[in-house]
Amino acid sequence: MLRKLVLAAAAASALAAVRRRSAGRTEADLWAEATRGPQAVSRPTTR
Repeated sequence: MLRKLVLAAAAASALAAVRRRSAGRTEADLWAEATRGPQAVSRPTTR
């Protein structure tokens, strides 16, 4: 019984870690897409 509980907890934490990692990559990919290429939005510059 305890072994099943430990395995379930490990699986849940692994799933949460994967979700966090994939969410970060998605945001980075969207930013890269928006700031590159001929249709890119303008980026603020330091003057």
